[in-house]
Amino acid sequence: MSLTRTIDYFYALIPVSYSFEISIFMRKYFYASLLLNFIGLSLIGYALVKIGSPRYLYQLVQYHGQGIVALKKHRTSLLEQLPVAGTKIVMFGNSITAECEWAELLQNPNVVNRGVIGDCTGDILARLSTVTKPAPKQIFLLIGVNDLLYLPIDSIIKNFGTIIFRIKNEAPQTQLFIESLLPINNNLRRSGTLNSDILILNKSIKAICAQNSISFIDTHTAFCDTQGQLNEKFSLDGIHLNGEGYRLLANLIKEMMNDE
Repeated sequence: MSLTRTIDYFYALIPVSYSFEISIFMRKYFYASLLLNFIGLSLIGYALVKIGSPRYLYQLVQYHGQGIVALKKHRTSLLEQLPVAGTKIVMFGNSITAECEWAELLQNPNVVNRGVIGDCTGDILARLSTVTKPAPKQIFLLIGVNDLLYLPIDSIIKNFGTIIFRIKNEAPQTQLFIESLLPINNNLRRSGTLNSDILILNKSIKAICAQNSISFIDTHTAFCDTQGQLNEKFSLDGIHLNGEGYRLLANLIKEMMNDE
């Protein structure tokens, strides 16, 4: 049976005693829409049953809604259990920091990873004392891209100012290095963040570093393609780094490291 004849069949079932008039054209396509929606919902229902019932969909939503929060809490609680005595070089930041095996990549056992997935500048402030307490020789900080989803740039820079102030006061002998935000690639995945905002934020971070005599490392430029986006050879999702990306990042910062 053709779609038109199917529509006519359903149309014939419509009562003619309505108190209002609907054009034949509109009525036919209205019921065509209902039919297509019914078919679509039936296919979705069938797929859910085959995958594992509607409970699968519920768990999927729960994971995306709460999974990041759980990962953050788990990682943060783990870091609280790790020894702090004798720490020399700290890699500090969000998931870009957290996902790398820095000590192995840099071939330096004095490097520790204190990155947490999903972290923003506010999270860094909340756990800053765990990093400053052992008074490490150096801190390499990469943070801010997640903030752009929630905060105006002025507020992010204010947090950077507080981070710098606290490190200077809580660990005055510690050298702080602040890395620029890396570009993203919105062709690989729409992240909700713009590279134009990253450039503005990087400029502001560089300025506040200069004002406070803090070393600023431009890691952004080396990762850009010809359109100013994160080069696809360094990432699969347009935000995080693959092995080649981490090798480049390590090469950009390792010359600054000194654990003697």
